[in-house]
Amino acid sequence: MDFTRKARWVLDGHKTANPIGPTYAGVVSRESVRIAFTYAALNDLSVCAADIQNAYLQAPSSQNDYIICGPEFGLENVGKVALIYQALYGGKAAGRDFRNHLRSCMLHLNFQPCLADPDVWMRPRKKSNGQDCYDYVLLYTDDAL
Repeated sequence: MDFTRKARWVLDGHKTANPIGPTYAGVVSRESVRIAFTYAALNDLSVCAADIQNAYLQAPSSQNDYIICGPEFGLENVGKVALIYQALYGGKAAGRDFRNHLRSCMLHLNFQPCLADPDVWMRPRKKSNGQDCYDYVLLYTDDAL
């Protein structure tokens, strides 16, 4: 442990209007996780886990949030109004923004969502011996299996 500290900009989401539509990040169902682990065990497949670091900060924001720049933005910018492009922690739509961003990334990687659980992603591929198989990714907000 190096005791490194992080500083984050956080919106006062409790002071903003409610966005239209759902605002949640994706969560794979418990049943899908159980099925995936059973499938992996029966087929002697390895399972990897991952965490997306600073997840919500990776997604572009769907809201127009602004800040009045202070001295930390450089003396030439003090008092100017700046548009915040990236999603921030505390924003009411940050979960949805991250989910939409992650969805576009998965589609770019040629994964398709499962019809039964949209947080289970799959893509066909061939093993080194030429046998057809699938890659699966299960997404739980900013964690993946």
